Amino acid sequence: MADAVVWLRNNQEKFKMEVFEPPMICCTVPDKRFTNAVEACFTADHLKILVTQCEEDYNALNGYLNDDNEAGLRRGARINIWFRPKEQHIAPPPMNEAELKQLGFDDYAINKIECPDGLLWFLQREVNLHRTAIGLDGSKVNVNAAMEAVSREGGGAKFVAGTVMNQVSRSRYGKRGTTNMTRDIRQARNLVSSTIDPEIKKKLDQTIQEARQALEVINGEANNLAAEERDIRAQEAQFKEKFDALDGRKKAVNDAKRHLATLAAKIENNKNKLKDLENAPSVDEERAKLKKKLLDFSKKRIKIAKEYTQLIRAAIADQVEATRSGLEFLQVSANKNALEALCQEKDEKYQRALAEFEEADGLFVAAKADAKNKRDISVQLVRSMDRDFQDQFSKMEIDGSVHDRSVEQLRTDLDVQRANLDMITQTNPGVVEQYERRKNEIEALTNTLEDREKATRRLEREIKNARDRWQPALEKLVASIGKKFSAAFDRIGCAGEIRISPHDDYDKWAIDILVKFRDKEKLQLLTGQRQSGGERSLTTILYLMSLTEEARTPFSLVDEINQGMDQRAERAVHNSLVEVTCKPDSAQYFLITPKLLPDLNYHERMKVLCVNNGEWLPDTQGLGNMMRMIDTFVQVRDRSSRAA
Repeated sequence: MADAVVWLRNNQEKFKMEVFEPPMICCTVPDKRFTNAVEACFTADHLKILVTQCEEDYNALNGYLNDDNEAGLRRGARINIWFRPKEQHIAPPPMNEAELKQLGFDDYAINKIECPDGLLWFLQREVNLHRTAIGLDGSKVNVNAAMEAVSREGGGAKFVAGTVMNQVSRSRYGKRGTTNMTRDIRQARNLVSSTIDPEIKKKLDQTIQEARQALEVINGEANNLAAEERDIRAQEAQFKEKFDALDGRKKAVNDAKRHLATLAAKIENNKNKLKDLENAPSVDEERAKLKKKLLDFSKKRIKIAKEYTQLIRAAIADQVEATRSGLEFLQVSANKNALEALCQEKDEKYQRALAEFEEADGLFVAAKADAKNKRDISVQLVRSMDRDFQDQFSKMEIDGSVHDRSVEQLRTDLDVQRANLDMITQTNPGVVEQYERRKNEIEALTNTLEDREKATRRLEREIKNARDRWQPALEKLVASIGKKFSAAFDRIGCAGEIRISPHDDYDKWAIDILVKFRDKEKLQLLTGQRQSGGERSLTTILYLMSLTEEARTPFSLVDEINQGMDQRAERAVHNSLVEVTCKPDSAQYFLITPKLLPDLNYHERMKVLCVNNGEWLPDTQGLGNMMRMIDTFVQVRDRSSRAA
């Protein structure tokens, strides 16, 4: 601000009308008793604002100080500048002089301040000093009557009673009652010192004017010197043109000299060639020499042609031999392939014969071993018989009758002997029947058990195949949600994890949510008893937000999810909710809540719907309209920013 004031003092001539310095510099309160009260009517911005008297000066000063920064202020500085046209209506003082004295006030603040005449419009229009009554003795001021007096026109005003500032306003609804906001007046810091002495300021202005006149004289002399410099530079340009012309002529002469030297060298060269031609032999001698050269060249060509012919014939013979060798190679290769095919065929026959032999040899060895085994059994059985049977068998072996009967005859004799044995032996016929029945039952149960085992294995395979189809996708989905869930908890300084809880009974599969809200504890399963209500609400909304990016629902709705959370968690949840749900591909998301924290993050894709409900709503149509109140607030804010 100091740099801007210094620049303004040095550049007042740039403006159509006088531009006033900040009120803290150009205003004073002669009666020091009123200094604290008068300064209390100003805001900090009012005391440090530059005031212009026309729109042209307002735009120009903005350009110099803020837009183009021609004044050379520090980077990022913004200077408040004010202008309002005087055609605008301002409210009159709320009380006449008699009422003012009757209520215990001394005077209006506008009458206790000295300032330039052009600054009075700012003090009335923006600061409302003409409507601010001051009573130095607060005990003499009838505050209630003063409240009614300053607000009877339907608006409001300020008044000072002793060391207390009163801000009075009247409600526009219901009984239109008045309200009064009070604050203590602080000790003045800006208007306590006297303004600049006009005589000293006049002398300084005169000194500045004389200096400016001297500067104009110096500028005139500088302009004359600049004109002389331009003349000298013009003469220099003429001399330079002449010098360039002479230099061009010099270069042309040098080029001509070099060309003449080149021509002289060519003439000398041509003279030497002419002299050589004059001293050359006659045409007949030259023709004889040329004929001799042609004859020598022809003999050399004939010799070369003969050598080339011999080489071609040798190459043809070599090519014939190479062709014969190639054909022989092809024949040998064909014979080799045929022989290999024949050998392979013979080898296959040999392998088949060998396999048949091995199979027959195996059957022979098995039959031989079986025969030997049976022979050993027969010998053992014969030896176990009585002596008469052994003598009879020996006799049959000697005379060869033991080999007269075939295997079938022997089996028939065996069956006869078994039948005889059955008739001799006294047994219970029910034992065999019971044995057969039990045997059949065992076989039936065995078959049933095998069928059920096969069905069980088949069902297990089908269950495994089905599980292999959906379990990887489920694990991938839960891992994706768990990654977002853990990242959300990391952003708020906690820890969280999501796991699948498998079970043999598929109806008992579950998702386990593990959380940690304190540094010293471990991850714990989220339950209704272990965590508090706010912690469960925080976990629930973070889990729902993690599901949002994976879900395909058209919209989601949560109701009062932020209740029970502390401010840190609620702010973190709100910011995460805005980040997740305001993406271009996100579905619609509704959050219903009775309250929100101040200074939260909002997105241009968000829409805030305020529901007004209660017995104190106005009956008049359109009164208390929220959008109208917002529009009014935006307009006031824009006017304030333009004034600043």
